[in-house]
Amino acid sequence: MDIGLFSNGERQNQIAKITYDGDLAEVILADELGIQEAWISEHGTFVTFHAPDQLPSAELFICKAAGLTKQIRMGPGIRPLPYFHPLQVATDAAVCDHLTNGRYMAGFGVGLGSKTPQRGPLPGDTRAMAREAIDMILTAWTAQEPFDWKGQFWQGEKLQIIPKPLTKPHMDVGMACSRSEGTLELTAQKGFIPLLSWLPPPKQVKEMIEIYQRASAEAGRPAPRNRVRVSRMVYVTDSVAQAKRELGSVDLGAAKVTGRLNQYIPEGGTRDDLTMEYMIDRGAFLCGDPDTVYKQIEDFYHEVGGFGVLLLLAGKDWGTDEQREHSMRLFMSEVAPRLAALSPDDR
Repeated sequence: MDIGLFSNGERQNQIAKITYDGDLAEVILADELGIQEAWISEHGTFVTFHAPDQLPSAELFICKAAGLTKQIRMGPGIRPLPYFHPLQVATDAAVCDHLTNGRYMAGFGVGLGSKTPQRGPLPGDTRAMAREAIDMILTAWTAQEPFDWKGQFWQGEKLQIIPKPLTKPHMDVGMACSRSEGTLELTAQKGFIPLLSWLPPPKQVKEMIEIYQRASAEAGRPAPRNRVRVSRMVYVTDSVAQAKRELGSVDLGAAKVTGRLNQYIPEGGTRDDLTMEYMIDRGAFLCGDPDTVYKQIEDFYHEVGGFGVLLLLAGKDWGTDEQREHSMRLFMSEVAPRLAALSPDDR
């Protein structure tokens, strides 16, 4: 198992710079500690319930972070395709590929927001738009000559982008996969990397990976489980009790308010029951001393059938800066080395 970062920014700062500085510090620390990749959320512009501090352009953040890091690969997690012209997405990604010297990964998705007052109504179904956008982007990256496009949502003649990607035929692409079987199938058909959120419980994660593998087989593409990225909330400290003390006052924020944690509500309960302590006791958040966290991750890994990269949830003001740094350092020194032996495709 390899280790990555999912910087899912939600710090509730009124000044964006404070959030960006915090996110950047985490990515720089991750690079120092040998964490291999970081996916940077891009959702602040599109989801109206988020705080005003969130990142509307992951590519700008990634280009700055690339100059302050050495080896970590980075990508937007994700670029919500229906809200941009595909050629702009293709161009931005290609430029980032050059500016990061090949450390950029593209990240595609539909996006969470169903209402976008900042940009007005969309001309069609978001999933249909995303599918067409992906085809147009891949064509723009790989076409040797200017091409014509006569799609349902975008049209043009003698189209091309400059520059083409540095990575040939193009950079790796991650695809946000949530509840939609169709998105998992598309990810498999295109040979993309499935990016699974920190929100689904193990049973749902297992089902999603199985859909991805089945669709890959049907498409005639190999789908090793080590391609799958799964994000989890992981926090390492001296003990489970200490984790509860350090995180006890945390507000679970938008994930709770919007119902994306509803699957964890106890029978007969309400969203008010979804406290940090409850999520730790439920095993939804993997918290405690290094031995406990290792066992929790190992159990989760086997329960879902294995995967390749664990993405540590970041970008949250859960605990202090010092506590989060201590957690990441302790994880990488005392937990990650033991997880390295978990190889899903050797089963």
